[in-house]
Amino acid sequence: LEGEDALRILDHSTKVRQVIADLSRRMLEKQTGQISDLIFDSFTSLLRKKSLISSLKINIDDFSMEIMGANDQRLSPDDLSAGERQLLAVAMLWGLARASNRPLPAVVDTPLGRLDAGHRINLVQNYFPNASHQVFLLSTDEEIDSELYNVIRPFVSRSYTLKFDDAENATAISEGYFGVALT
Repeated sequence: LEGEDALRILDHSTKVRQVIADLSRRMLEKQTGQISDLIFDSFTSLLRKKSLISSLKINIDDFSMEIMGANDQRLSPDDLSAGERQLLAVAMLWGLARASNRPLPAVVDTPLGRLDAGHRINLVQNYFPNASHQVFLLSTDEEIDSELYNVIRPFVSRSYTLKFDDAENATAISEGYFGVALT
């Protein structure tokens, strides 16, 4: 009887392990599917070329990302322009933040560096106001001009300009954004 009990327990534990492995895989598929959808949605809202990609999927085996083009041809990140790759990186962070359902602050350094005018306006209109409850933009004076600043101004709580003083060998902080006139 003891031998039969041991065999039955061994058989049940093997079945339980398989059920847990199957459940784990299905949960991973569901979560990566949701994250893929959020990244895809974020990326398409930032792109100027709305028909550039048709789908985006995260592979659950190695967590690589598969991007499909308009003709259902696989796109490599190398097929994207430098600006589009930057937007993909932003979309990944945005999608992950949205998936977490938690208010996470976002810090973006040189946010518009490699972007053309169309992508700049998409980022300013679609991402910055919606990225998080708290977004820190660290930009140069050439990135966000007065026109773009006025687009995001309704969402800005505070602006500061940091200016290095050679004579003092220190950085001075002043309120405002590089002397931009507010309209």
